[in-house]
Amino acid sequence: MTVIRRFAASGSVLDLGCVDSRPARHSARQRLEYKPNLLFRSIAQLNPDTLGIDIDAEGVRLLAQQGHNAICADVETMDLGRRFDCIVAGEIIEHLENPGRFLRNMRRHLTESGRLILSTPNPFYQGQVWKIWRYGRPAVHEDHTNWQDPTTLSALLRRTGFMPIETWWVQPPRSFLKTWKRLFRGYFSHGFLIVAAPAAGDTG
Repeated sequence: MTVIRRFAASGSVLDLGCVDSRPARHSARQRLEYKPNLLFRSIAQLNPDTLGIDIDAEGVRLLAQQGHNAICADVETMDLGRRFDCIVAGEIIEHLENPGRFLRNMRRHLTESGRLILSTPNPFYQGQVWKIWRYGRPAVHEDHTNWQDPTTLSALLRRTGFMPIETWWVQPPRSFLKTWKRLFRGYFSHGFLIVAAPAAGDTG
């Protein structure tokens, strides 16, 4: 949240995946009522000029009832008719059918001086090695369709009108015995975050 706060504290903000539900485990209502510490709420509290987007119509309806500014739309194809100073795409690109189309659409929705902030799980997370040894395969979210790492995602960003300017490793609290290798190589961290700017000469 520290990096996001730096870019989302002022200007207009678009937060993607604002409901953050997992249909296989809980409904949107359960998520919003019993797990209220959503990134979207934190950003909206920081900056009232924040619009949330999610494909979950029921979740968006519940957020609107709670007084939040949120609409139901598909991030790959939507056209909101406006641009934003900051777009936050937290843990969403790995759920999409077409990440390249998504990024090109975000470029069309970002101002020329704006910033796109993406975070996603790291396929080389050290804990996955332990899971492969124990279960015979890595742990994969039931809705994930692709893996990204900083190298491949940076290449995709460059192809879709962006220039990566910052990369951060993300490590939530985990068992030290399973994650100690990240202390020596960042590539073993649980996830990562990239901040990207519009590429020079690309107008979206």
